[in-house]
Amino acid sequence: MDLTTPIDITAVIEAVREHQDLLVTLDAEQAGDILQHFTPMPGVKDSITLGRTTLGRISHKYTGKFLGQLASGKIVPRTLKVYPCVMEMSDEPERYRRAYITEVKGGLDPNGHPFEVWLNNYGIKVASKELHDVILTAKYDSDTSKTALSDSFDGPLTIIQQGITDKEISVANGNLYRGMAVLTPANIGTELLKMYRAIPDTMKKYEVQMHISNDLGEMYDDWLDAQGTLVTGSGAETAGQQWLRNTQKKCKLIRLTGMPANSQFVWITVKENQFYGYDQESDMNRIIPFNSGNPYLYTAAGKYVLGFQFATFDKSMFLCNDKGMTVPD
Repeated sequence: MDLTTPIDITAVIEAVREHQDLLVTLDAEQAGDILQHFTPMPGVKDSITLGRTTLGRISHKYTGKFLGQLASGKIVPRTLKVYPCVMEMSDEPERYRRAYITEVKGGLDPNGHPFEVWLNNYGIKVASKELHDVILTAKYDSDTSKTALSDSFDGPLTIIQQGITDKEISVANGNLYRGMAVLTPANIGTELLKMYRAIPDTMKKYEVQMHISNDLGEMYDDWLDAQGTLVTGSGAETAGQQWLRNTQKKCKLIRLTGMPANSQFVWITVKENQFYGYDQESDMNRIIPFNSGNPYLYTAAGKYVLGFQFATFDKSMFLCNDKGMTVPD
């Protein structure tokens, strides 16, 4: 492709349509490093109600008479709301000529992977990186003058923080862990294990996820390395492993990039309790080129909706520590 000639926008659209199988997706690129630890919920156009149903009390002493349920069941509703986000590209393709040639020469077939598709994929990858950087701490702001992606939806940390503010998460409710020391390479393994052991026995039956920052993950590696190698029935335990030591592979360490700097915040739950919602999977890789009127300008736009929610903050499924998250205001 001669990148100095005007762009045939019809050919661009046709190339993107023809090579749909080569398009990357927003949630499978860098944003996927975080999203993989949440349960996807497609088909959410506006909002959907999640919630955990509690049956109530149904057992009692036999009397020979049917007494019915002693305590009514209840549902604690939690709403997963999705918010619209957009991807917009407008630039001169010549700027990306060297990157394209380098990548294609590195193993891709120029005839099967045309520049138009490469540029679309590049845009999606950039959008995925931008999403990754704000996923956890994003906080929705209805002010239309605030157009940053970080103002577009409520991220998981924002939702947890609101739960703490509303007293839905508290020591009294058993889902806020208090007393964790400041984590250091000398104590992190011990302190994280104490927090794990504070969850109910019923929760320990599941494979739980302990979410920590990547910095804490590296700190844990240093702590684990200092303990020496522990030989277990399943092989040697070494630095960098995914499981919290002494939990019989019941507690998986989820090292999240994108956490606030120096964060010591930790939360434990199961993947099935935390969701991200969107409408259609095709929205995640759809940046549609359009004719801007400038034959030398490549313009494309895409739109998707995204939202997060926890099905429950009940102590049987959720526990977080009381360390600050430094979520931006």
